[in-house]
Amino acid sequence: MITSALNLAGKGIEYGPLHAALLRKPHYDVSYVDYADRISLAEHYANDPNVDVSLIPEIDIVTGGKLISEFLPKESVDYIVASHVMEHVPDLLGWLEANLYVLKPGGGIAVAFPDKRYCFDLKRKSSMVSDLVAAYIEKRTMPSFQQICDHFWNVSNANAVDCWNSTITAENAEYVIDRENILDALIDLKSKGGYVDSHCWVFADFEFIECINSIRSIIKRYDFEVASFYPTQPNTLEFYTTLKRI
Repeated sequence: MITSALNLAGKGIEYGPLHAALLRKPHYDVSYVDYADRISLAEHYANDPNVDVSLIPEIDIVTGGKLISEFLPKESVDYIVASHVMEHVPDLLGWLEANLYVLKPGGGIAVAFPDKRYCFDLKRKSSMVSDLVAAYIEKRTMPSFQQICDHFWNVSNANAVDCWNSTITAENAEYVIDRENILDALIDLKSKGGYVDSHCWVFADFEFIECINSIRSIIKRYDFEVASFYPTQPNTLEFYTTLKRI
């Protein structure tokens, strides 16, 4: 469903493949993109039981947090795959604009995005277009401290199945960080500074599509449309959409 609306015969990029690349070489002419190289990623996830670091591929384009338009020429790729990437980028509009820049007309950006109603974002308020515009005007390269606070203050113990059957709701979900320690934890994050990975953007599936349709008039350099949309299915936590450059 993620790549169903893409023509994978051409040249493309996949963001953040980690240990579970969706498109594997040499079957696809794909370049892997991440903020760090393979060695750094393997070190970072060395103690994570959910990541088999031996399966992390070599990263072809190491961005260091910069936009893809600084590494690839205009209209140089046929497709882009980004599974659970957009929610992390500090400037979603800037990221989208940069990817439309390197994408050929007729090409698509295939996205998998977590639905806030069925994951640990359950308690968080949905992002608004004005939030995205603020990040775009600021040319934000790191999450704002407000986004960091919102993420860590509200991150909850939730799984898709229990959320779907309403065993876990926004009202009864337990916080991951207990209330006695949360303030100290946030003060510690602030004092350390640097990049703090967070879910910067939070949407239900229908809210994401509404937002994307609203920002089409904001990104005036490139015309694009929603080419496909698969809403979140029962007992799952993500939805899929493809944005096609016209």
